[in-house]
Amino acid sequence: MGFNVLGALSGAAQGAIFGANPITIGAGALAGATGGSGASTVGGATNSYQNLINGGYLGATEGLEAQQMTFQLQLQAQSQQFDEMNSERSELLRQQNSLREVAMEQRKADNTIVKEFIRSIG
Repeated sequence: MGFNVLGALSGAAQGAIFGANPITIGAGALAGATGGSGASTVGGATNSYQNLINGGYLGATEGLEAQQMTFQLQLQAQSQQFDEMNSERSELLRQQNSLREVAMEQRKADNTIVKEFIRSIG
């Protein structure tokens, strides 16, 4: 098997037509020069290149999905903390209101006692 210059040029041209990138042009030239079918080699290189691109795309998509899941978990944790804080705040306000009501009842009782004391003196 020898080196065929015209086959290399023909294979490079086929690589440029089918893939239009340096990988397919080089694969076509190499196949044409060594006597192989430039079209099948270029097609195989193009398929490999496309598989590489698809793999990269799928990897990036999976990365984005993992990032989205992490974001959702963080958002859920933040929401739960917010709900717990509001629940605790509501309980504290309820306790404050109860203490305020007790203090008001104590003042009313004190006022009644003072009025009775003043009436008993006078």
